[in-house]
Amino acid sequence: MAASSNRHKYVVGVMTMEVEGKDTDRFHHHVAQAVEALKESLTSALGVRVVLLTFEGPHLMPTAGAYAPLDFLQIGMTEKLERNIHFLLIVTEVDLTATTLSYTLALPSQLTNVGVVSTRRLNPDFWGDRPDSALTVRRLSTLLLHTFGHLLNLSHARDPQNVMYNFAGVDDLTAMAHLTHAQRKQMRQMLPREAHERTSRDKRWRFILRTLLRDWRSIARAVARANPFRLITRLPTMITAALSVIIIVFFSSEIWDVGSTVELYQLALFSAVAVLTATAVLYRTFAFGGVLGRGRVLAESTIVTSAATGLSLSLTMLLLFLVFMGLTYLGSITIFPRKLMETWPTVDPAVRTLDHVKVSLFVAALGVLAGSLGGRADSKDLVRAVLFVDEET
Repeated sequence: MAASSNRHKYVVGVMTMEVEGKDTDRFHHHVAQAVEALKESLTSALGVRVVLLTFEGPHLMPTAGAYAPLDFLQIGMTEKLERNIHFLLIVTEVDLTATTLSYTLALPSQLTNVGVVSTRRLNPDFWGDRPDSALTVRRLSTLLLHTFGHLLNLSHARDPQNVMYNFAGVDDLTAMAHLTHAQRKQMRQMLPREAHERTSRDKRWRFILRTLLRDWRSIARAVARANPFRLITRLPTMITAALSVIIIVFFSSEIWDVGSTVELYQLALFSAVAVLTATAVLYRTFAFGGVLGRGRVLAESTIVTSAATGLSLSLTMLLLFLVFMGLTYLGSITIFPRKLMETWPTVDPAVRTLDHVKVSLFVAALGVLAGSLGGRADSKDLVRAVLFVDEET
């Protein structure tokens, strides 16, 4: 009954994005056959509609012989919104780069409900063996179902014959053939939660608030997956710029006037504004653009993606602020000469613990602000991979 009630309500799109145009007929034949197998699997399990789509000519440039999957992901987000599709699986014939592996076969993004799949290495002839069209189609259909499973928040299975097995190579795809009853049940439960299918043209603020309340679990999962500690490791330029400013201003006499004269609530307010401003700067740099559809339609999936991105970046900026504040406070009570604390301020000596706290607040706020400007030079692909990508398969 659950699958029946979902029939035609939710749409899973499989979109071909041919880049190099080599052996076009074979590529489209393999995708068409794999989509038929995917239809059979998803129709029996979920009762959703699977449609085969084509996107003509993404003009992308390779890097070191492979293409950035996030470029396909950005195109997919727009196409999913414009075509009113709940989930989109993009299939391309070119190799995809990876940040932690030598290559990737698929890249699922549960936050955006878009997955990117490469057929490049699925045919045995890529590895120097005899071409096998049937084996290629089987591997591709398994990879599509595996990627879609990630979009519905399925975790990896230990059974090598399970579709959600955390496979190590292309050969493992051949044995991955089934889903358990529990997995199918979880997919049926997660489908309406993860589809984010609602849209609105009017009363947008009310729609936004309702969406945030309704989808807070999805947003929280995305933030936890991004992890501010991981994001910090992807922002080396920002951290370098921030520490450079912190070191300079920490040893400036004017800074110690702040500690002795400015009120604590003023510095707390300035720090909050600094963290929010830094978040806004990085959001404009790393978030995917395109908030509204062509018909001025605001989609639920767009709100969820934007909220999770903004919250992840704000928590990262808050964490950096606390780290900078802790380092500054530690420096003020250990290495900074007490004699200078007494003589540099023009009003009162800045020797109290409260004075050190106020100095630390001010210096950390300046560091976050300066660092956000430098952070715009950090790699967009590395940061976006943490924000939007579940894993590199």
